[in-house]
Amino acid sequence: MSHRTVLGLSLLLAFASLGAFAQGSAATSTPEGAPTTVYDLYQGTVNLGEFGMTFTPDARGEVPAATADLSGVSDSYVSIPGFLDLAATLTVDADGAACAYLLGGTIQAVAVEMSGRFHDAGVTLTLTQAGQTSSFELPANEPLYVVDNNFIDGLQVIARRAATTPGVELDVAIVVPQVAALGRTTAVAQEAMEELEHAEATLTVRRVDIVMTVAGQSIPSTVWLDEAGDIVVLEQAAGAVRFVRREGTGDTGAAAAGAGAAAGASAFLEATSGCVDVTEVSIESTGETLAGLLTLPVAEDGAASTAVPAVLILPGSGAVDLAGNAAPIIRNSGLAQLAYALGCQGYGVLRVAKLGIAPSTGDGNAVTLDTYAQNTADWLSFLADHPGVDPQRLVLMGHSEGGLVSLYAAATRSVDPAALVLIATAGRPLGVLLEEQLLARNEEAGASPEQLAELATQVRQALGAIESSTGTRLDLVGELADNPVAQMFAHAAGLLRTEMQQDPAALIAGLDMPILIVQGEKDLQVLPVDGSILAAAAPTAVLVTPENLTHNLVDVAGPALEGLVPGPDAEISSALLVAVATFLDEHLRSAGR
Repeated sequence: MSHRTVLGLSLLLAFASLGAFAQGSAATSTPEGAPTTVYDLYQGTVNLGEFGMTFTPDARGEVPAATADLSGVSDSYVSIPGFLDLAATLTVDADGAACAYLLGGTIQAVAVEMSGRFHDAGVTLTLTQAGQTSSFELPANEPLYVVDNNFIDGLQVIARRAATTPGVELDVAIVVPQVAALGRTTAVAQEAMEELEHAEATLTVRRVDIVMTVAGQSIPSTVWLDEAGDIVVLEQAAGAVRFVRREGTGDTGAAAAGAGAAAGASAFLEATSGCVDVTEVSIESTGETLAGLLTLPVAEDGAASTAVPAVLILPGSGAVDLAGNAAPIIRNSGLAQLAYALGCQGYGVLRVAKLGIAPSTGDGNAVTLDTYAQNTADWLSFLADHPGVDPQRLVLMGHSEGGLVSLYAAATRSVDPAALVLIATAGRPLGVLLEEQLLARNEEAGASPEQLAELATQVRQALGAIESSTGTRLDLVGELADNPVAQMFAHAAGLLRTEMQQDPAALIAGLDMPILIVQGEKDLQVLPVDGSILAAAAPTAVLVTPENLTHNLVDVAGPALEGLVPGPDAEISSALLVAVATFLDEHLRSAGR
């Protein structure tokens, strides 16, 4: 296996990296009678899932912080719903160096198993993925410690060893199995103990500062150990990733704080819920049952309004639910907030689940752009026939990939809406955007020029194969079997191929209807230039560029990276709401077209 590109070594964030190997069925089970420590996983204020580890020491009942003997077995798991379901076993010697390592589970439903056999000359890693097995050697002339991208038990061992000699820097060689790379980790335990407020209690803890360096990328972390030498909190500044130990029934102070913060989005929905009436709806389209939620404004006397203008919202890529969430990453119900806000302005809004996304039926990977265009046409027909909607005032609104679907459906005359709203919609072909996004995210993660060049080759090879493919899936044969980009995109090749064939600027240039383009200045996925390209191709379109708007419909006052993942408390952008409402008021308040 040749690819060694480090694509996002940040703890937790590695599950989204192409360089991280996917994992297979669970490799371990918790030893009977051994206590399991469970942690809540956060990125910023977003609770992504949980991590648990069970350490069974050799012939001892406990492992004090200053013990000279660290030997034992750590069984651990990590669960991020919809992304990761992994388990691992790490066996270490008296100094904490690795003796054996097993890992398995799934990442985005792809099964993989990995093992590490440690010997005097280094480590032999064996990976089984997509039915193929690869083995390779990583040479080392000193003991190796395991630091896995998605687990913290390796750092637990290193922190415990550092705590035996506070104030003295520990420097050890490490292997990061999921990126098949060697590196080094330094750790310094502070001599003075500190107090830490945790789970409504004050704990006496020791801070350990750790820096992991792999392929030229340095990742600092801070660990707080309790008096027994167990991690209470692990915090990584890059990406604001935190592991917070769950006490008792599982509600830690940090978890409670996160729940309290979530009141922002909840308060917004509660404040606007009185304006609207929400109904579950469904249609039959392309041989499947598609589900949606229709939000209609309520008149001041409490009765339902009649013959209102209505908006059909097409969501972005991925498993976006009817609220606009893509758990576990995006959970602030952005599309629900948008629907309620527009309902208070007198507009009906239909939110829909794409084919294959629950509660809609079907295979969400066995689709093309034409499939989505037909689904869109059928939803608009449903709206036109609904007694509470004015069929002459229907608006098609698309977010991200939904914007491309909207453009395609309108340009091919599958639909004929009264107006079009495009939010964070690409102005360049999808292949250009995908390569740009992948390279940018990995450059931010610290990948070297050589690694970026290798990634670019993998991206172009994968996209070229998709462009020349047939059917809805890509066969991973030959060089593609060892291409992580191709592995990530193979399941949706038909959709990607048909989307890559489109030039959004050419699609919008042929449209004759009112068009609003909203492109945030702090969007890191679809760039401001894309909004400008679309506007240049459609001179009569209205372009609005809110300076703090991110890709996921929220504002961020600071650097754009801080808003890459909205917290569960994040309210929808007020600038976005004003832009959309102003446009709709101008073009839909009259009954005619």
